[in-house]
Amino acid sequence: MFSSHMVLQRNMPVPVWGWDKPGQRVSVSFAGQKAQTTAASDGYWIVRLAPMHASSQPRVMRIGGSTVQQLTDVLVGDVWLCSGQSNMQYPLRGWTRGGGARKEVPKANYPLIRAVYIPMVLAGSPAANVNAARWQICTPATAANFTAVGYYFARDLQRKLHIPIGIIESYWGGTNIHSWLPRSVFMKTPELKFDRALIVKAEEAGNALNKAYMLRVANWLKAAKTADAAGKMLPEPPSPPDNPMGRGPWQPTSIYNAMIHPLAPYAIKGALWYQGENNVGRTLYRYELPALITSWRKLWHQGDFPFYVVQIAPFAYGRPWDKEAARVWQAEEDTVKTVPNTGMVGTMDIGMLHNIHPFDKRDVGYRLSLLALAKTYGTAGVTYLGPTFKAMSIKDNAAIISFSHVAGGLKSRNGQPINWFEIAGRDHKFVLASAKIVGDAVMVSAPGVAHPVAVRYGWNDRIEKSNLENSAGLPAMPFATDVHE
Repeated sequence: MFSSHMVLQRNMPVPVWGWDKPGQRVSVSFAGQKAQTTAASDGYWIVRLAPMHASSQPRVMRIGGSTVQQLTDVLVGDVWLCSGQSNMQYPLRGWTRGGGARKEVPKANYPLIRAVYIPMVLAGSPAANVNAARWQICTPATAANFTAVGYYFARDLQRKLHIPIGIIESYWGGTNIHSWLPRSVFMKTPELKFDRALIVKAEEAGNALNKAYMLRVANWLKAAKTADAAGKMLPEPPSPPDNPMGRGPWQPTSIYNAMIHPLAPYAIKGALWYQGENNVGRTLYRYELPALITSWRKLWHQGDFPFYVVQIAPFAYGRPWDKEAARVWQAEEDTVKTVPNTGMVGTMDIGMLHNIHPFDKRDVGYRLSLLALAKTYGTAGVTYLGPTFKAMSIKDNAAIISFSHVAGGLKSRNGQPINWFEIAGRDHKFVLASAKIVGDAVMVSAPGVAHPVAVRYGWNDRIEKSNLENSAGLPAMPFATDVHE
């Protein structure tokens, strides 16, 4: 985690740590500060530098112990963790819409933006360190491999704040959220009993295998000693046992152990999370996402740092009822309503029916930057969210849906009639409805529905080109008035 070109977090204590010989005196010098400590019996040491203001001045960090390291071009600003699955992993070079990458990469000369890529590895228990993690400066030569969402977020944030921005890229495509959770979550969350049982069973099997392996090693050492004394060829050593749960990113805790746990306590400003596609079809996301946020905050010991979620985009997930993504949307919405200092950006307008990886990552990064500017940095006058369901009333045979976050008013993105509204009468059978903007509300009705009781908007996996938005161009969030009935 510590290398030349890194960005340190401003305005809070900055932990710096590593390993050396047990008992070795270690000193860390940076920006006029010097902190000293002694390596513990296992070689681990940690110091904390006092809070610093943002600085774009390249400075040197000197770490002195049994050897001396000189880390150059170190800046101080804000550091954001970018995590999730493939839509966060999606690199800038892959953004092809309108020649996006071809146009953007040659212009990506932002020396105050830095990124560090965390290698995709797994661990059966919490790892202490990440290997080969080196910070890179954002240039046309490096930006193509940056996470596209993280790049646009950092670019837009840096343009507004005029301070260094660092992004930590820790992601793995095609992964379930349970791989990103620590063991403790499974042990104390009753709803996750299935995964808990798998973990406990695997641990028991692993302990038995390791015990048998150690016995084989002891026997091999005796046999090897005898063979060596007799001048004979040494026997083949025993192979260590395989992980009883297999080796792959589908294992609960496996990615957390290797790619999240060792990042702490590197000081950060907040986290961005773009994941959930692999959880479509499961009903546990409403427990897992809040648990992930809470457990990561506990790991960092930085209080309730900002945690911002990207709504998964509409896509033909291939489920029979086309409502499976809505479960994830509802879990995401419930999470940001109940977990403090969180937020979510909408993607209803960028989904692609037959591509689970929407090309448009620029708008996602931009919307995350708006969310951060408004909620983290307190920038006045920033509209950061699209129209959000507020209330429903009935007038004659129509439902009147009022919204918050309308900014200067509601409008159609393309000038066409508002689409993707459904309405149900007393029989609770939903049909496509006509929708008309009336001030800060939408009037919804359909022939044959004389007594409306419920309305849904965008409550379908197969949404394409939804067009209800506010004056800031941010898309309306999906909702169902009957979802908690």
